[in-house]
Amino acid sequence: MKTAAKWLAVSIALLLLSASSRAQVADAIKSGDFAACQAELAKVLNSKVPAGAAETVLTKLIQDPAVATMLAQHRFIQKLGAANLGTFAKAGEENRTFLTWLLNNRVAMETYLEAATPTGLKAREEDKWTPRVDTLELWKKLFTADPDSKEGMYLRLAIGVVINPPPAMSSYSNKPIDPVARYKYFKNADKNNDLVPTFKNLTAWEYSKLMSQGGPVASDEEFTWGREMIRTFRPDFLEKQQVVNIVSMVWRRGSPVPYTGMQTMLQGGGKCGPRSTFGVFINQAFGIPAIGVGQPKHACVAYKAFDAAMEPQPGSIWKVGYGGGWNVSKLDGLSGPDFVEGVEARMRTAQFSQVEHLRWLAASLSSKELAASVMGVAQKIAQVKPATKIDMNGSLKAEEAEADPGAVEKSRFGKSTPVKNDAKTATAVLPVKPEAPVKVAPGVIHVEAASFVKTGGKISWGGQEPKVLVHNSYAGGKQVYFQQQMMEQWADYTVDVPAAGAYEITMKAACINEDQLLQFCSGTNVIASVPIDLSYGLWKETKPVEIKLEKGSQTIRVQTPTTEHKRGIALKWFEFKSKGAK
Repeated sequence: MKTAAKWLAVSIALLLLSASSRAQVADAIKSGDFAACQAELAKVLNSKVPAGAAETVLTKLIQDPAVATMLAQHRFIQKLGAANLGTFAKAGEENRTFLTWLLNNRVAMETYLEAATPTGLKAREEDKWTPRVDTLELWKKLFTADPDSKEGMYLRLAIGVVINPPPAMSSYSNKPIDPVARYKYFKNADKNNDLVPTFKNLTAWEYSKLMSQGGPVASDEEFTWGREMIRTFRPDFLEKQQVVNIVSMVWRRGSPVPYTGMQTMLQGGGKCGPRSTFGVFINQAFGIPAIGVGQPKHACVAYKAFDAAMEPQPGSIWKVGYGGGWNVSKLDGLSGPDFVEGVEARMRTAQFSQVEHLRWLAASLSSKELAASVMGVAQKIAQVKPATKIDMNGSLKAEEAEADPGAVEKSRFGKSTPVKNDAKTATAVLPVKPEAPVKVAPGVIHVEAASFVKTGGKISWGGQEPKVLVHNSYAGGKQVYFQQQMMEQWADYTVDVPAAGAYEITMKAACINEDQLLQFCSGTNVIASVPIDLSYGLWKETKPVEIKLEKGSQTIRVQTPTTEHKRGIALKWFEFKSKGAK
């Protein structure tokens, strides 16, 4: 009976505490006096922390729903500023409606505060960080624009926008960007299943890394193009979300074309800065958090991988590539090792939240001794971490920090282990979808690119396969990829020609650079060269080219020129149409 009475008394006390907290917040929103509310909340919190409180007592205290709500309210007012909140509340009824929801929503406050907290341990310890000045106004706009932004993943996405909104204009295409529209863009892309599956489970902090990194930012149209380009041109890069591999195809040189968007950056190429920009962009286009990285006389990219066990740097869910390792990196205001340590702490979500709640509690206490004691408990808990060893020197394709492959023998950042990309692994990328039957008109010979009888070639350097690659097409069926920078590569097809005479060749192909072509051969003779217009990686039918064919079953070879390196061509099919056919 005594135990039951005790718990009844505790429950009543908590209910009264919760009701008192709601009343204080309501009065503050109505009057605009958040300083008085903050003081009252601090008073109650101070009364809850006994001198010399043990770790078990403190951790149990911050888990109490009523105490945790008051703690979040106090911290939110403390960080946003009582005067700023008062000014915002007095500006209109819509603002007060928003604050009433927010300051009574513990999950929203906690999610925001934890996401906005700096990643670096030193900055967390110093606790001098301040939110953006437009936090309340922007969050209110998102709250008003979309009811779904009040909970779940879309609440986290909204908070990601709030703590790191995009700039007003895209960097090269000069398209306007509105933060609310950018939120809706990613929401709609998610609903349409256009993004990677892991997008749904990102934290608010990770969602913020899709918005802006203080560097070039893409337009919605460029994001949409980037996804379509990968799915068309290199669907194999979708395996385990390795879309960052397209950076290898951004030609390492001074671009001969001006940048008017991400498409032209891929077309013309660029040195380390543009390659870093493109690496960040293509990850963000698929909903993968990414950040530009600074290194000594170099720039590259960091991104959240599909699996922490993947190369490079197994053990770390964030990877750095196309330059040196974490040991020489700077990103997000931190050194590479400090960033990895901070991200790993964030990945231990329950521990990270517990430690931050204890920091908030310490910051509410008037007694310095008591605050120091609570902070000591927080620091003790934070030090508990798994013994994971991460290679801080490793990097994805480190040798690509230099000129194009073959131009240098050794990179100053070392050389990464070549990733095998053979036909077996390439065809296991996407589930095979049924392909719609191709309607072939009379007088037309239709040949699927993947129906070759034999393939071969000669590589220029390591990491390539001496043949063409077969990929599962994103929309169904299969396609062939003629690799970039090969000395030779070819595929032989058996074609049954009903009548000798003049035909016209057309192909369904995709390329990302200018001056691309494929040759058609009979034996050792080149009987036609088919130019492939720049399509920015999307499917496009080539212009008809005349060719003369003999009657009967014969072998036709399709190849890249042996006299010059080409930059990569995806081929879906080709057709021979009799010049007399309609």
